[in-house]
Amino acid sequence: MGIQDLQTFLENEGVGVDLFRIARNHAGGFRLVLDAEGCLDRLYGGYFSDWACGGQWARCVQFLTTLSQALAEHQVALCVCFNGSHPTPPAVPQQWIQTQSTYRQRVNSVLRHIVTKGTPPPKVWWVPPTGLHSCLRTALRYLNIPVMVSSDDHCQEVVGLCREKTYAGLVGCSGEYLVFQPPRYFSSSQLKLTYRSSLETKEYMVHELPKVLDVPQDRLCLMAALLGGTILSEQSLQDFYKRLGISQKKQQVPPETLIKAICQFVRELPSADVDAACIEIFGDLNDLRAAKLKQAVQYYLNGTKDGFLKYRTASGRRPKTNKKNNKPEMSPPSTSGDMDTTRLATETSEHEMAHCGGKIVQSDDNCPPAPAEVLRTCAERHTRGLMHPQMLSILTHRQITLPVLMEDDNHREIPSIHHFFRPVRQNVYAILYNMHHHRFMAQKAKEEGSTSASSNEKPCQVQVSEWIYSRVNPGKAAELVPGVILDWPVPTVQRLWFGTAQDDKCRRMRAFLSCMRSDTPLMLNTSYVPQHLLILATVLRFIMTSQIQILRRQELDAFLATAFSNDLMNALHLQEMTVNGISSRGVQLSALVMAGAEAALLANDACGAPVPWLVAAPWLYFDGKLLQRNLHRAAHCKHLAQLCDNHLDTVVKVERMRKAILEGLEVEFALPPLPLVAGVVGGALGGSLGGQLGGWGRGRGRGAGARLEIAGVVVGQWGGGSYPSRTQRYPQQVSYVGYTPPPRNAYGGRGWRGARGGRGGRGSRGARGAGRGARRTRREHDEPLRPATITVNGKTVRPEDIGTHGDDGSPHEDNVIPDEAEGSQAQKAKSGKNIKKNVGKGKKKGTGQKTDVAQSLEANGPLDKNKAVDVCHNAEKEHIGQGDAPEPN
Repeated sequence: MGIQDLQTFLENEGVGVDLFRIARNHAGGFRLVLDAEGCLDRLYGGYFSDWACGGQWARCVQFLTTLSQALAEHQVALCVCFNGSHPTPPAVPQQWIQTQSTYRQRVNSVLRHIVTKGTPPPKVWWVPPTGLHSCLRTALRYLNIPVMVSSDDHCQEVVGLCREKTYAGLVGCSGEYLVFQPPRYFSSSQLKLTYRSSLETKEYMVHELPKVLDVPQDRLCLMAALLGGTILSEQSLQDFYKRLGISQKKQQVPPETLIKAICQFVRELPSADVDAACIEIFGDLNDLRAAKLKQAVQYYLNGTKDGFLKYRTASGRRPKTNKKNNKPEMSPPSTSGDMDTTRLATETSEHEMAHCGGKIVQSDDNCPPAPAEVLRTCAERHTRGLMHPQMLSILTHRQITLPVLMEDDNHREIPSIHHFFRPVRQNVYAILYNMHHHRFMAQKAKEEGSTSASSNEKPCQVQVSEWIYSRVNPGKAAELVPGVILDWPVPTVQRLWFGTAQDDKCRRMRAFLSCMRSDTPLMLNTSYVPQHLLILATVLRFIMTSQIQILRRQELDAFLATAFSNDLMNALHLQEMTVNGISSRGVQLSALVMAGAEAALLANDACGAPVPWLVAAPWLYFDGKLLQRNLHRAAHCKHLAQLCDNHLDTVVKVERMRKAILEGLEVEFALPPLPLVAGVVGGALGGSLGGQLGGWGRGRGRGAGARLEIAGVVVGQWGGGSYPSRTQRYPQQVSYVGYTPPPRNAYGGRGWRGARGGRGGRGSRGARGAGRGARRTRREHDEPLRPATITVNGKTVRPEDIGTHGDDGSPHEDNVIPDEAEGSQAQKAKSGKNIKKNVGKGKKKGTGQKTDVAQSLEANGPLDKNKAVDVCHNAEKEHIGQGDAPEPN
């Protein structure tokens, strides 16, 4: 881990302290800088087993609120810093690749644990939930806690902020902070808010570090550089490590062994001269590694107190240091006296834009750089945490890094999430670089005949490098992704960000909805899509518009039921709630939607923030733990009302929002899983059904003979070489008796009628003599499904004879309807005549109820909660919300 080994080595040297007790001795309060990257799990609310479910954001906000109140009570001020630094092209830091590799291994372990045990994973595999950074920035902004996001070098900017604003100390967990020696240094990984109203952590005596390591103060930076880091990698120092007697690989060497050996070498050097050390280590100053060693030493010197004062500018702003040449690059002068560049849209007046100017980037493709005022505004808002961190990287370096998500690396059920939402980012690239405007001006100049000889003949095109860590490409090369313009004349980015006219506001919203494929009338109708659910609605619609069928009908309803649930903001109830049957698919669907929310936030900022930041908070529409519960229940519920806990107003809201999401789409939901019985036989015999159960053998198995026994009864047997030589696929004949395959959109294996299909067979109710085909069609839709039986080699096997391992929910907790097998046994007691009679009555009654509700909603116009409740109470509960569900038997 390089320099991080120094932090690990000194863990035992820390002294336990209470920050609230220390604050009592500071007049005027105790001001600290907190590096959030080292305590993401602490800011999330400590360790909770639901982090793998997608994020329990209400609980996270509750913890941050409690922390904020405790800090204010004890007069402790925090400035929370996030890592928003972007790598310099054309490569990414090796540290980022190592971090993503570690996360990839943990994600694989988490998914494997969930598949095999169906329980939350242990803490050792902690991975930040998707969208955690955005949630923390929004929540801290809501709680009025200052936020700073780094731009170029995270650790240098954090310690620079601590020195510039004269903070009393720094809370972090990076080995670089130990070398920088801030005023006081506390551990962020040990940070803990206790019930005793204390904020406990460890303090490292950084000023005693030379004494602890027995290294002179003027040689401390050289010792740190020889540990390896971003500038001089550990691989480049392997020869030096072997000379020190460390013959094993660096990853296998204990930190204390390496640190003691390097400290002894530095201590025995004749002088502190870096050139002399380079000759001693590499043998020649002309070695490329010698130049990198000197750069690394200078990097650590710039972070110390003396180095910071030396490179500090007259205006009080630190220069940005380029790690390649260590020459300070002057930051642009402050424009606060002329223009406030932290505002967007109507916050900026038109006459202020006349003062904008500048030169902050160079482009390798034929698209001109982004406008100077856009770059300046983005940089200011980025630093204060008011804009998506990827925006600055796109505008300055034309590249972004996308982290590892909670998804299967083989993408068996769900495609690669980053690639799935790439079209959103492509639209963002085109908007930020005014691709439509440049192409329009080039076409206009060509038509007028004023095209100069030096102009580019190719249309304007921008390409952004996307670094996605995957099994195929583990950080080796970036993918060049071109920008894609929208299908309507989008205004320039200056107009989108700074325009004040009413038409500009409408175009901002239209541009955002177009990026999310959600430019439909009902999407902006608040009676269908509430304002705080607009982000979720656009993400779900984007998923449904894809050619890849991902969501099933009941899964879409589970997301909507979660957003409208009365328990969404009840953090205490959600914390105590237990979820049975956590599935790998449910965990990956959570990551898919939250990654879509991140893409939506990026598009929102690129279009001038038409959606206010406060209504875009994830805790207003999502909770991973509640979603997993609803996904589990949706697989067993018979209708939507049961999924919504029989809250009729919630049923109406879900149906209306679903209508807005699917408006104008010819939807084909993903196929439900095949029945377990068919999977067992197919898995045993091979063929296409064998893939349903991974543990079962595939192929024909011509080797040794075998037989299939269930409850001691032989239901199938085969032996090697006993198959006929003709084209028969399976070794024995398999026939299905009384089994009707479920339709594509099903709750728990039962039929589910689509919005267009209505109540299939309603038009033929009076035509009883229309023929055998009409009666057969109605009977297939109205009669309950018969239990499936399988005949294998003449023996009949019933479903209850085969040990199914379906998820059994708690009826006391989730109000789960009894299993369908019990309902099937109850249905056997009735005659066919009674069944047909009862089903016909239920059908007639349900049809009238749906018409009344629909007419009431249309007559009342925009949905009013009280009116909807009154309408629902006038009807029978078992038929409300079943317009798309089967009637109860």
